[in-house]
Amino acid sequence: MNTYNKLGWPLVMLSAITLLTSCNNKPKSADATKTETVRLFPIASNPDNPSVIYLSLTDKKDSDTSIAYTAKGLYQNDTVSFLVEISKNIPAGINKDGSVNQKDGFKKGSITFKSAGAPSDAFVTALASLWKVDGIRKMKAAPIQPLAFSSNKKSFDPNKPSTNSFKLFFDDDSASPGEVFFTFDTYKRSIQFQEKDTVQRNAIVHALGE
Repeated sequence: MNTYNKLGWPLVMLSAITLLTSCNNKPKSADATKTETVRLFPIASNPDNPSVIYLSLTDKKDSDTSIAYTAKGLYQNDTVSFLVEISKNIPAGINKDGSVNQKDGFKKGSITFKSAGAPSDAFVTALASLWKVDGIRKMKAAPIQPLAFSSNKKSFDPNKPSTNSFKLFFDDDSASPGEVFFTFDTYKRSIQFQEKDTVQRNAIVHALGE
């Protein structure tokens, strides 16, 4: 008994420590590398006055020139989504003196919206329903690139979480482009469309869908 107390107990403790260490150092499973789960919300918190459309950002994909996400939200208990891509090279749209950066503040192609199939068709039909726009059945198959004005005093930094504000002009070649305020928030992992006024709704929805 004395021999066990002197020798056996340290060996038991050593075995336990070794077991714990091996568990803590085991290779990461596939689950550990999955994209963090993001909570989804209704795309319009107030359907009677849907002036703000909100979606969560999931499934980040990084490339040399841009960052892409799947934007997801809920509409009548269904998940709707589309792809949104932002360029890594977006200069500040507001100069240090508060003036507009006329040279680089406005860019086309810095923000791109793409269809992800049926969930994207569901999104644009939901938006059309909320904004009372007729004749929309699906999201356009071709990438949609509105003219984007950066309302930020700093250039976009893709390497750290940030909140970035833009004005988007859909169908900017027309006499009456659809203007909307757009927030791209990599800190909260969300995007938000806030309408300038209801007059813009028709142009925006038709630019996104058909």
